[in-house]
Amino acid sequence: MTMVLHPLAARWREEGQFQSQLNIFDDDAFGFEASDIGYRPCYESTWDIKGTPLIGKELSDLDFRLILAKCNNKDNLFISGSLLDIVKSESLQLFNDDKYYLNVTALKEVEDTAINGLNFTFHTNEVEYKTRGDSIEYIWTISITEKHFLQFIFSLTENDKIQPHISSVKDYCTSIMQTVQIDFPDWVKREKAIAASVSKDINQGVAMEPLIWKREAETGSYLDFKREASEKAKQTEEQN
Repeated sequence: MTMVLHPLAARWREEGQFQSQLNIFDDDAFGFEASDIGYRPCYESTWDIKGTPLIGKELSDLDFRLILAKCNNKDNLFISGSLLDIVKSESLQLFNDDKYYLNVTALKEVEDTAINGLNFTFHTNEVEYKTRGDSIEYIWTISITEKHFLQFIFSLTENDKIQPHISSVKDYCTSIMQTVQIDFPDWVKREKAIAASVSKDINQGVAMEPLIWKREAETGSYLDFKREASEKAKQTEEQN
Protein backbone atom coordinates (compact mmCIF):
# COMPACT_ATOMS: atom_id res chain seq x y z
CA MET A 1 0.00 0.00 0.00
CA THR A 2 1.18 3.52 -0.77
CA MET A 3 -0.20 7.00 -0.13
CA VAL A 4 1.14 10.53 -0.45
CA LEU A 5 1.05 13.03 2.41
CA HIS A 6 1.11 16.70 1.47
CA PRO A 7 4.73 17.93 1.26
CA LEU A 8 3.86 21.15 3.12
CA ALA A 9 2.27 19.35 6.06
CA ALA A 10 4.00 20.61 9.21
CA ARG A 11 4.43 17.37 11.11
CA TRP A 12 5.32 18.13 14.69
CA ARG A 13 4.76 14.81 16.39
CA GLU A 14 5.00 11.22 15.25
CA GLU A 15 3.93 8.76 17.88
CA GLY A 16 5.05 5.19 18.28
CA GLN A 17 7.60 3.02 16.57
CA PHE A 18 5.92 0.78 14.03
CA GLN A 19 7.29 -2.21 12.17
CA SER A 20 7.90 -1.81 8.46
CA GLN A 21 6.63 -5.37 7.90
CA LEU A 22 3.84 -7.27 9.62
CA ASN A 23 2.37 -10.77 9.30
CA ILE A 24 -1.34 -9.99 9.32
CA PHE A 25 -2.18 -13.67 9.90
CA ASP A 26 -0.40 -13.66 13.28
CA ASP A 27 -3.02 -13.06 15.99
CA ASP A 28 -0.29 -12.04 18.43
CA ALA A 29 0.25 -8.93 16.28
CA PHE A 30 -3.18 -7.60 17.25
CA GLY A 31 -4.55 -6.25 20.49
CA PHE A 32 -7.61 -8.39 21.16
CA GLU A 33 -9.41 -7.34 24.33
CA ALA A 34 -13.05 -8.05 25.16
CA SER A 35 -14.03 -7.59 21.54
CA ASP A 36 -13.79 -10.08 18.69
CA ILE A 37 -11.85 -7.43 16.79
CA GLY A 38 -8.14 -6.86 17.32
CA TYR A 39 -6.39 -3.63 16.36
CA ARG A 40 -2.87 -2.82 15.26
CA PRO A 41 -1.75 0.81 14.80
CA CYS A 42 0.48 1.19 11.75
CA TYR A 43 1.13 4.93 11.63
CA GLU A 44 0.27 7.99 13.73
CA SER A 45 1.12 11.63 13.16
CA THR A 46 -0.16 15.13 13.97
CA TRP A 47 0.06 18.29 11.87
CA ASP A 48 -0.47 21.95 12.67
CA ILE A 49 -3.11 23.80 10.67
CA LYS A 50 -1.75 27.26 9.90
CA GLY A 51 -3.67 30.36 8.88
CA THR A 52 -2.66 33.07 6.39
CA PRO A 53 0.78 32.48 4.80
CA LEU A 54 3.65 34.43 6.43
CA ILE A 55 1.51 35.30 9.44
CA GLY A 56 0.82 31.60 9.94
CA LYS A 57 -1.10 31.70 13.19
CA GLU A 58 -2.02 28.22 14.35
CA LEU A 59 -5.73 27.51 13.85
CA SER A 60 -5.93 23.92 15.01
CA ASP A 61 -4.28 20.52 14.55
CA LEU A 62 -5.06 17.39 12.59
CA ASP A 63 -4.29 13.85 13.76
CA PHE A 64 -3.80 11.09 11.21
CA ARG A 65 -3.87 7.40 12.08
CA LEU A 66 -3.66 4.26 9.97
CA ILE A 67 -5.06 1.22 11.77
CA LEU A 68 -5.15 -2.45 10.76
CA ALA A 69 -7.88 -4.61 12.31
CA LYS A 70 -8.72 -8.30 12.30
CA CYS A 71 -12.22 -9.69 12.89
CA ASN A 72 -12.96 -13.04 14.49
CA ASN A 73 -16.37 -14.72 14.32
CA LYS A 74 -17.69 -12.21 11.78
CA ASP A 75 -19.13 -12.44 8.28
CA ASN A 76 -16.83 -12.30 5.29
CA LEU A 77 -15.95 -8.59 5.00
CA PHE A 78 -15.98 -8.82 1.20
CA ILE A 79 -19.73 -9.56 1.19
CA SER A 80 -21.65 -6.37 0.46
CA GLY A 81 -22.66 -4.53 3.62
CA SER A 82 -20.59 -6.64 6.03
CA LEU A 83 -17.84 -4.06 6.48
CA LEU A 84 -20.35 -1.28 7.19
CA ASP A 85 -22.01 -3.50 9.81
CA ILE A 86 -18.64 -3.88 11.54
CA VAL A 87 -18.02 -0.12 11.45
CA LYS A 88 -21.44 0.53 13.00
CA SER A 89 -21.09 -2.05 15.78
CA GLU A 90 -17.56 -0.92 16.64
CA SER A 91 -18.61 2.74 16.77
CA LEU A 92 -21.46 1.84 19.13
CA GLN A 93 -19.08 -0.04 21.40
CA LEU A 94 -16.31 2.58 21.26
CA PHE A 95 -18.48 5.55 22.19
CA ASN A 96 -20.51 3.77 24.88
CA ASP A 97 -18.37 5.29 27.64
CA ASP A 98 -19.92 8.08 29.71
CA LYS A 99 -16.68 8.56 31.65
CA TYR A 100 -14.77 9.67 28.57
CA TYR A 101 -17.33 11.26 26.23
CA LEU A 102 -19.87 13.98 26.88
CA ASN A 103 -21.61 13.76 23.53
CA VAL A 104 -21.05 11.87 20.28
CA THR A 105 -22.82 12.09 16.94
CA ALA A 106 -21.38 9.07 15.16
CA LEU A 107 -21.78 7.68 11.67
CA LYS A 108 -22.73 10.84 9.79
CA GLU A 109 -22.42 11.11 6.00
CA VAL A 110 -22.16 7.34 5.64
CA GLU A 111 -21.46 6.38 2.04
CA ASP A 112 -19.60 3.99 -0.20
CA THR A 113 -16.91 5.66 -2.25
CA ALA A 114 -14.49 4.51 -4.95
CA ILE A 115 -10.87 5.65 -4.84
CA ASN A 116 -8.44 4.49 -7.54
CA GLY A 117 -10.54 1.41 -8.19
CA LEU A 118 -10.84 0.59 -4.47
CA ASN A 119 -14.14 0.41 -2.58
CA PHE A 120 -14.16 2.31 0.74
CA THR A 121 -16.85 3.12 3.26
CA PHE A 122 -16.71 6.72 4.52
CA HIS A 123 -18.28 8.34 7.57
CA THR A 124 -17.74 11.17 10.03
CA ASN A 125 -18.01 11.36 13.82
CA GLU A 126 -18.50 14.47 15.92
CA VAL A 127 -17.04 13.88 19.38
CA GLU A 128 -17.23 15.97 22.54
CA TYR A 129 -14.65 14.74 25.03
CA LYS A 130 -14.59 15.23 28.79
CA THR A 131 -10.79 15.42 28.88
CA ARG A 132 -10.00 17.55 25.80
CA GLY A 133 -11.57 19.68 23.10
CA ASP A 134 -14.19 18.63 20.61
CA SER A 135 -13.17 16.93 17.38
CA ILE A 136 -14.48 15.88 14.00
CA GLU A 137 -13.32 12.56 12.57
CA TYR A 138 -13.19 11.70 8.88
CA ILE A 139 -12.85 7.93 8.48
CA TRP A 140 -12.27 5.79 5.39
CA THR A 141 -12.45 2.00 5.85
CA ILE A 142 -11.55 -0.78 3.42
CA SER A 143 -11.45 -4.58 3.71
CA ILE A 144 -8.18 -6.16 2.60
CA THR A 145 -9.03 -9.82 3.32
CA GLU A 146 -12.28 -11.46 4.37
CA LYS A 147 -11.21 -10.93 8.01
CA HIS A 148 -9.00 -7.81 7.90
CA PHE A 149 -9.67 -4.14 7.25
CA LEU A 150 -7.77 -0.86 7.23
CA GLN A 151 -9.01 2.43 8.68
CA PHE A 152 -7.66 5.82 7.63
CA ILE A 153 -8.67 8.24 10.42
CA PHE A 154 -8.27 12.02 10.28
CA SER A 155 -9.23 13.76 13.54
CA LEU A 156 -9.63 17.54 13.50
CA THR A 157 -9.54 19.47 16.79
CA GLU A 158 -12.61 21.69 16.57
CA ASN A 159 -12.56 25.26 17.92
CA ASP A 160 -13.86 28.71 17.00
CA LYS A 161 -10.81 29.56 14.86
CA ILE A 162 -11.14 26.50 12.63
CA GLN A 163 -14.93 26.72 12.12
CA PRO A 164 -14.79 28.77 8.87
CA HIS A 165 -12.25 26.32 7.42
CA ILE A 166 -13.78 22.94 8.25
CA SER A 167 -14.87 22.22 4.67
CA SER A 168 -11.34 23.00 3.45
CA VAL A 169 -9.86 20.59 5.99
CA LYS A 170 -12.24 17.87 4.83
CA ASP A 171 -11.22 18.54 1.22
CA TYR A 172 -7.57 18.30 2.29
CA CYS A 173 -8.16 14.89 3.92
CA THR A 174 -10.06 13.73 0.85
CA SER A 175 -7.19 14.81 -1.41
CA ILE A 176 -4.77 12.70 0.64
CA MET A 177 -7.07 9.70 0.31
CA GLN A 178 -7.12 10.15 -3.47
CA THR A 179 -3.44 9.12 -3.45
CA VAL A 180 -4.04 5.75 -1.75
CA GLN A 181 -2.97 2.76 -3.84
CA ILE A 182 -3.34 -0.86 -2.69
CA ASP A 183 -2.03 -3.69 -4.85
CA PHE A 184 -4.03 -6.78 -3.91
CA PRO A 185 -2.47 -10.20 -4.60
CA ASP A 186 -4.36 -12.54 -6.93
CA TRP A 187 -5.78 -14.71 -4.13
CA VAL A 188 -7.48 -11.66 -2.59
CA LYS A 189 -8.91 -10.64 -5.96
CA ARG A 190 -10.36 -14.15 -6.37
CA GLU A 191 -12.01 -14.10 -2.95
CA LYS A 192 -13.42 -10.61 -3.54
CA ALA A 193 -14.98 -11.84 -6.78
CA ILE A 194 -16.46 -14.88 -5.03
CA ALA A 195 -17.89 -12.83 -2.18
CA ALA A 196 -19.39 -10.30 -4.59
CA SER A 197 -21.69 -13.05 -5.87
CA VAL A 198 -22.77 -14.15 -2.40
CA SER A 199 -25.85 -12.70 -0.74
CA LYS A 200 -25.90 -11.70 2.92
CA ASP A 201 -28.68 -14.26 3.36
CA ILE A 202 -27.80 -16.08 6.57
CA ASN A 203 -27.68 -19.54 4.99
CA GLN A 204 -25.36 -18.43 2.21
CA GLY A 205 -23.27 -16.45 4.68
CA VAL A 206 -22.68 -19.54 6.79
CA ALA A 207 -21.49 -21.36 3.67
CA MET A 208 -18.52 -19.01 3.41
CA GLU A 209 -15.79 -20.78 5.36
CA PRO A 210 -13.53 -19.05 7.90
CA LEU A 211 -10.22 -17.64 6.73
CA ILE A 212 -7.74 -20.51 6.40
CA TRP A 213 -5.55 -19.47 3.48
CA LYS A 214 -3.19 -21.92 1.81
CA ARG A 215 -0.51 -19.35 1.09
CA GLU A 216 2.00 -21.45 -0.82
CA ALA A 217 2.99 -20.01 -4.20
CA GLU A 218 0.47 -20.43 -7.02
CA THR A 219 -2.10 -22.24 -4.86
CA GLY A 220 -5.69 -21.31 -4.32
CA SER A 221 -7.41 -20.49 -1.07
CA TYR A 222 -9.18 -22.74 1.37
CA LEU A 223 -12.41 -21.95 -0.46
CA ASP A 224 -10.90 -23.31 -3.68
CA PHE A 225 -9.94 -26.47 -1.81
CA LYS A 226 -13.47 -26.84 -0.41
CA ARG A 227 -15.02 -26.45 -3.86
CA GLU A 228 -12.69 -29.07 -5.33
CA ALA A 229 -13.45 -31.47 -2.48
CA SER A 230 -17.18 -30.94 -2.93
CA GLU A 231 -16.98 -31.58 -6.67
CA LYS A 232 -15.00 -34.80 -6.13
CA ALA A 233 -17.50 -35.98 -3.50
CA LYS A 234 -20.37 -35.30 -5.92
CA GLN A 235 -18.63 -37.21 -8.72
CA THR A 236 -18.03 -40.17 -6.42
CA GLU A 237 -21.68 -40.16 -5.34
CA GLU A 238 -22.88 -40.13 -8.96
CA GLN A 239 -20.55 -43.00 -9.88
CA ASN A 240 -21.89 -45.08 -7.00
